[in-house]
Amino acid sequence: MKPDSSLARVSSASRVYFLRRFIWVLAVCIPTAALAADHVAGRAYFEDKSAQLDFAQAKRQEYIPYTGVLNRGYTRSAIWIRLRIDPAETGGSQNAEDAKKLVLRIRPTYLDEIELFDPLQPASSRRLVGDSQPVGNEEYSSLNYNFVIPGGDAPRDVWLRLKTTSTSLIYVEALTRGEIQKGDHKQEIFYSILLAVQLFFIVWALIHWWPRREKLIGIFLLRQFICLIYALSVMGYTRALLGDFLPAIWQDNATSMIILCLIPGAVWFDYQLLREYKPSKWLMRLLLVQAALLPFEIALFFAGQAAWVLHFNAVMLMVEPVTALLLAITAKAWKTAVGEDAPAISRRGLALFYFMLTLMIMISALMVLGIVRAPELVIYSYLVTSVFSGVIIVMLLQLRASRMEQRRLHVFTQLAISEKEVEQERQQRQEQGKFMAMLTHELKTPLSVLRMVLGNHVPSDELRAHADRAVRDMNNIIERCLQTEKLADQKLVMDLQECSLMDELGELGRNSRVPDRLSIHSEIAPLFKTDMQMLRIILANLIDNAMKYSPPESQIQIGVAQDHSPQGEGISIAVQNLPGTAGWPDAEKVFQKYYRSKAAHHQTGSGLGLYLAGTMAHMLGGEIAYAPDDIFIRFKLWLPI
Repeated sequence: MKPDSSLARVSSASRVYFLRRFIWVLAVCIPTAALAADHVAGRAYFEDKSAQLDFAQAKRQEYIPYTGVLNRGYTRSAIWIRLRIDPAETGGSQNAEDAKKLVLRIRPTYLDEIELFDPLQPASSRRLVGDSQPVGNEEYSSLNYNFVIPGGDAPRDVWLRLKTTSTSLIYVEALTRGEIQKGDHKQEIFYSILLAVQLFFIVWALIHWWPRREKLIGIFLLRQFICLIYALSVMGYTRALLGDFLPAIWQDNATSMIILCLIPGAVWFDYQLLREYKPSKWLMRLLLVQAALLPFEIALFFAGQAAWVLHFNAVMLMVEPVTALLLAITAKAWKTAVGEDAPAISRRGLALFYFMLTLMIMISALMVLGIVRAPELVIYSYLVTSVFSGVIIVMLLQLRASRMEQRRLHVFTQLAISEKEVEQERQQRQEQGKFMAMLTHELKTPLSVLRMVLGNHVPSDELRAHADRAVRDMNNIIERCLQTEKLADQKLVMDLQECSLMDELGELGRNSRVPDRLSIHSEIAPLFKTDMQMLRIILANLIDNAMKYSPPESQIQIGVAQDHSPQGEGISIAVQNLPGTAGWPDAEKVFQKYYRSKAAHHQTGSGLGLYLAGTMAHMLGGEIAYAPDDIFIRFKLWLPI
């Protein structure tokens, strides 16, 4: 994979500048007491590699000056810190009474043991703070470690001895109570923001995981829960809340276990995410090996190698994201999958995500290991990195979820279309089946008549009449089938013309089966515009049905009248007949395609006449209704004028 062009154009100097600006921006966000109010006039340290020197011996050693944060990384040594306390260093903001007592504010809060040596307060017992010490030993209660010391009348040196299995990173300030309370308030606001963001990640993950229980989101939820517990531990909240219930050593070990679990959590998430993109198999095995080291690290930790294990874990925190970045770069999913099968995240997007993640974690790890010097930011580096990495991951997962949802909707749409097409095909097959059944059944009778006539060498006039009727019946069936097909294909185009209804009825009557059976009554002789062909088909079907299914020789009555309906001015044409052997039609099915009552099958028919009549009536802007009474079968056609 070629690197992103925008990243490739960035020079080495520009990258260094970017890193510096990135660290500076983060540093601005970190709450701190005003440096001008700090009563520490000078700082120096000495590293006791044997960790055996007592205070008297340590005082005589040569100390190395430093400023701000001291960071010696992971070491077995004891770190001695000499602080020059100057009560005059107040910046003019504190009164003399307030400066009589100072508080040594010590951060971060994951250091094991810090011992104070103050010439103005020789003590018979040791003065200790740290996460391996009971909370009740603290002289000033806050989320940080604190010693209360006299302000003094003149500058003096005090010493701190630091011994910890975690990184030997320490930042010490000497503040009055008023100053330290302001600093603690700022710190608590900062912590609240970080915790709120972490809780937001958990709520977001829970909302997105619950409906579908997607494994990747579930892993992210667990990962962020581990990050939240880690944040509570290193911020000092677990120590403050559980200090009266759990021994300090238990809490210290629990915090270390949480730190060791950060890598398996990250590995599990990266493995589940990256496997969707067909990465390198041997790199995936390397990624899994990093998570598989957890049992060995725990065993070594409780075997007395805590400092070495935590140091190794910090190094692995840099290796894991680099491995994930290489996996993202070498993934092959985009080569083998295209279109809808392509991954939800582009190659460039995935690589950029892991590049940013790797960059932030590398900066934090290098600062914690003491390789890169940093300001007060280093104290909160992993906390800030955890939040920023969470923001990036949520953005990635949200983008992935959005694209997957778009694809899911597309699939559902295609599925709905396919189901509709299948349903249409099923209906067409049913329609074809009904059509063939109707055609097979209805053509049997006229064909048998023709066969009988053709089998007679000298057919009589009566047989010839039967043959003519059979041919006419077959022609009617074929004609109605053709009309129905044109109607279904929307090939019937209306041609509105001036029409004389009485002339049309007279013509249809003369061409009917038995013209003498028709009785036409009209109150008006209307002329109106309509499609004459459709009107003839409608009326012909109504008259033909009435003649076929009424008793022989009975009268078919056709009434024409002007009709004032809610739909407007129109003409009403009623065709009624007495019921014959076929009986009364089913009012709910009479206009359905292919419907014929069982008793009507002795007559040749298609079951399409009334279906055509009803459909064409609607096309003409009218309607047709079945409106029988106790005596007559009646169909009523209404057409607008």
